Amino acid sequence: MLKMSKCPYCQADLHIEDFFVVLEKETKKGKLKTKVKDFKGESIEKGWSGFKMWACPSCDTILGFSEYRISSAT
Repeated sequence: MLKMSKCPYCQADLHIEDFFVVLEKETKKGKLKTKVKDFKGESIEKGWSGFKMWACPSCDTILGFSEYRISSAT
């Protein structure tokens, strides 16, 4: 059985759907395809890099920050 992450402050279960828009689509053959789209939280883009603030959806406590590089491909 998979063990899910929990918020260290309020012990709420955290899922990827809490942080990203997740689209699910069933193909003609009956397979389920999942795409992870836009980040739901706060993010800042400056030049070629960006920052995301991760917060618990239950208690609104900041869990951390991450930095990422913006690709030039569109």
